Amino acid sequence: MEARTLNSRYRLDEVIGEGGMAVVYRGYDTLLNRVVAVKLLRSQYGADDNFLKRFEREAQSVARLSHPNIVNVYDVGQDGDSRYIVMEFVDGRNLKELIRRQGPFSVEGAAYILRQVAGALDYAHAHGIIHRDIKPQNILVDQQGNVKVADFGIAKGLSDATLTEVGIGMGTVHYVSPEQARGEHAVPGSDIYATGVVLYEMLTKRLPFEADAPVGVALQHVNAAPPPPSQFNPSITPGVEAVVLRALAKDPADRFPTATALADALERRETTPAAAATRAMPTTASAGPPPVDRRPPTGRTRHAVPPRAYAEPVTKGNGKNYAAWLIGSAILIGLIGLVFLGLQLGGFSFFEGGPANSPSPIVSASPTPSVSPAASPSPSPSPSPSPSPVMTSVPYLTGSKLDQAKASAADFNLIVNEDYSEVFEAGSVMSQHPDPGTVLPKGSDITISVSKGPPYISLSGIPGTPVSEAQSTLQKQGLTVTVKEEASKTVPQGSVTRTDPQGQVQNGGSVTLYGSVGDKVKVPDEYGKPYLQAKNDLAAAGLTVGTSSGQSCAYIKQTAPDFDCQSFPNGGVVSGSPLQWGQWADRGATINLGYYDASKK
Repeated sequence: MEARTLNSRYRLDEVIGEGGMAVVYRGYDTLLNRVVAVKLLRSQYGADDNFLKRFEREAQSVARLSHPNIVNVYDVGQDGDSRYIVMEFVDGRNLKELIRRQGPFSVEGAAYILRQVAGALDYAHAHGIIHRDIKPQNILVDQQGNVKVADFGIAKGLSDATLTEVGIGMGTVHYVSPEQARGEHAVPGSDIYATGVVLYEMLTKRLPFEADAPVGVALQHVNAAPPPPSQFNPSITPGVEAVVLRALAKDPADRFPTATALADALERRETTPAAAATRAMPTTASAGPPPVDRRPPTGRTRHAVPPRAYAEPVTKGNGKNYAAWLIGSAILIGLIGLVFLGLQLGGFSFFEGGPANSPSPIVSASPTPSVSPAASPSPSPSPSPSPSPVMTSVPYLTGSKLDQAKASAADFNLIVNEDYSEVFEAGSVMSQHPDPGTVLPKGSDITISVSKGPPYISLSGIPGTPVSEAQSTLQKQGLTVTVKEEASKTVPQGSVTRTDPQGQVQNGGSVTLYGSVGDKVKVPDEYGKPYLQAKNDLAAAGLTVGTSSGQSCAYIKQTAPDFDCQSFPNGGVVSGSPLQWGQWADRGATINLGYYDASKK
């Protein structure tokens, strides 16, 4: 069945996504010769003014935003009763698919994605737009690892809160903020909270809240503390956990002030774990002493982050218990001080790590031998102290190209491992050890993992693109490309009609591109066939047979010296003109036939 075309321009090739309001197609802009995504409003909403206004508002909202991490809107239109938005086509996968296939992510991988999402959100917030539906399905990652935030379909202006109904009816409940779940208006911090849920999911491959019904999930967002992510992924450090929990604070004022601040904190692994855990907890009627982190040390350097300028919540508790706790703490501090003093007097120093240099005792344990006056004592040379190693800080390498990483880590011995990745572009650093900021002696080992690109390369965006462009793109990705031609009534001449294999191909594999020659027919090879059969074959192919002539053996040998008059069938076709066998020709073109006539001399 021939693909539908909107307004004689946008061809709808295949469905790539569906939502409550619209169906999204991979399409082709026949005017500008480029692949696009077309969001087509469902027909049942075409007569609903409220939905039409929301649909138009989506286009207007996103059209105001021009940012490399936000999906671009190209056009808005109407074809009969069908309303549509034409958007940038992102050749890749959404984050939900990547989490399902590759999760949980390393902290470096999650930080790489979060940094780009943060750029998109902060840009939108600065322009008065709240997304209100941040979730992995709306975060797209292309083949080069570029992240783009999509679907501002329920975004609303900061200054026109009355345009969109309050609540979460259009949002996804697993990522909704507590204030939205309570029926309040969304604020920029609502997007921060949803991003925190996405971060939680990237690091654990789980959602913080689950329930049988959406209302149960919403109630947990309001009332329940999220399980610590380290409960599901023990490799998560206290610093990283604190970043996640602060993003999931119940009060928007306790979250990070911007999405970029969240991304910065994750890259540094810096925040106060106890305070962040408190912000993510629902308000309670009592409070005890601060929690103690009982997990064993991981050997990684920890860094503290300057506290954010906001007041901690004041909790009420039992006065006697609190006083007892203070007294106990004071006694404990005093005991520690006495032990410290005793160790110092006993010849140990916490600062030197061993016996302290103490003066010679007043009374020697054994008599000092006398020295003969004739013997002049020779001073014993004191050993020269070995020079202290030069210390330097490990640079941040994740996301940089290998050459850049080598230059940045010139003071260290760089150990390079390679692996496939659907998130990081080939040649980019995916992770590093030790963490950035760790102070080490110069020349120490740093191990990095460098992407070899995705294990499978998507071909979904290739059909419809110019053959030369598609061939160049795939060859740069390490594929062996073969080009063949075929006719097409719908795909413009010079563009790819299909690929073999379709969908995806293994990294380093081979792919065949079929390029359109337009609405043409291929002249079938009729050499040696009986004249009447050849005439029927050519007519069936869409060609017109013109004149025909019988040719003698001597005449044929003038152009074909090896022609065997004895074995060649009498009446068999020997030539076609002006068209040649296997040539592409316009539909209906004329071909004249010559056949062997043994009766002619």
